[in-house]
Amino acid sequence: MNATGWGLLLTVLLAGWAVLDGAVQGGVPLVRALGGRDDPRRRVVLATVAPLLLLGEVWLVAAAGVLLAAFGHVETLLWSAGYPLVVALLVAWVVRDAALWLRSRLAAPGWRTRWDAVAQVASLALPAAFGALTGVAWVELSAVGAQAAHGSGAAQALAVGLPLVTAALAVAAARVHGGLVVAARAPETIAVDARRRVRRALVPAAALATLAALGALAVAALGTASALVAAVLLIAASGLALAARFDLDRGVRSSGAVRWSGPVLAVAPVAATSAVVGPAAVVLAAAPAVLHGLTWPVLGAFAAVLVAQAVSWRVLLRPLGPRTVVFL
Repeated sequence: MNATGWGLLLTVLLAGWAVLDGAVQGGVPLVRALGGRDDPRRRVVLATVAPLLLLGEVWLVAAAGVLLAAFGHVETLLWSAGYPLVVALLVAWVVRDAALWLRSRLAAPGWRTRWDAVAQVASLALPAAFGALTGVAWVELSAVGAQAAHGSGAAQALAVGLPLVTAALAVAAARVHGGLVVAARAPETIAVDARRRVRRALVPAAALATLAALGALAVAALGTASALVAAVLLIAASGLALAARFDLDRGVRSSGAVRWSGPVLAVAPVAATSAVVGPAAVVLAAAPAVLHGLTWPVLGAFAAVLVAQAVSWRVLLRPLGPRTVVFL
C-alpha cells in the first residue's frame, strides 16, 4: 500500500472515531440538560451514548498508530505547531473517561453531580481541542507546498482565526450528532427535548461549516489547490444541516437529512482536513519500503477490528428498554 492508501486509511480511522466518540462528546453535555436533578433520568441519557465510549477509542488509538508509523514527520510537525492542543486533547480525553467511570461508583448525589459537571466540561474541551488541531494542520501542512505565502499577513491571520473556527465547528457538530443519537435511543419523553436542542444547534453548525469553507478557500488562495475540495465538502455539510433544520421545523423527525446530518457534520472536519493536507502528508510519508512492510499486518488488524466493531454495534446499539443494563 502506497502513501496515498495509508492516508486514506488514516482518514477512515479518524472518521470512525469522529462518528463513534463524537456521539459521546455531544451526548454527555446533554446529561444535565435533559436529566435535570433526577439521577435515574441522567443515567438514561448517559446510557444512550455510553456503549460508544470504548468502541470509539479503538479508532483513535489505531489512528495514532498509523500516524506514527506512516506519517512520522507529520506527527512531529503537529507536535511542534500544536503542542498545547495535543496536550489539551489528551487531558480532556483522560478526564472525560475518568469522570464517566467514577460518577456511579458512589450513590451520593453530590458525588455524581460533580463528576457529571467534570465530564461535561471535558466533553466540550475534547472536540474543541481536536477541531483546533485540524485548523493548525491546515495552516502548517499547507505551508509545506506554499512556502512563499506562509509568512504573509493573510497566512498569519488565517493561522489565528482558522483553528478557532474549526474548534467551534467540531463542538457544534458533536452537539448535533450526540443529540440525534440520544433522541434515537432514549424514551420519547427525553427524545422530544433532545430533538429540540438538535434543532437549535443545526443553524449555528451550518454557519460554522460555511465559515470553515471560507477558510478552506483562503488556504486554496495561498497555494493549496486541494483545499477547494475541502470547501465543497464543508458547504455540502452545511446544506445538509439546513435541510435537517427545515425537516424538523416541519415536524419530520426521521428524514434522510435528519438522520445523516449528525454523522456528516462529525466527519466533515476530518474529511476536509484530509483534502487540505493530503498532498503534503503524502510527501512527508515514510519510505515506500517501510509502508509496504507494514501493509498486510495493519490491514489484517484493521479487518479484525471491523468485525469486532460490527458485532458490538449490533449487540449494544438498540433503543433503550426496561431491561437495558446501565453500567455508568
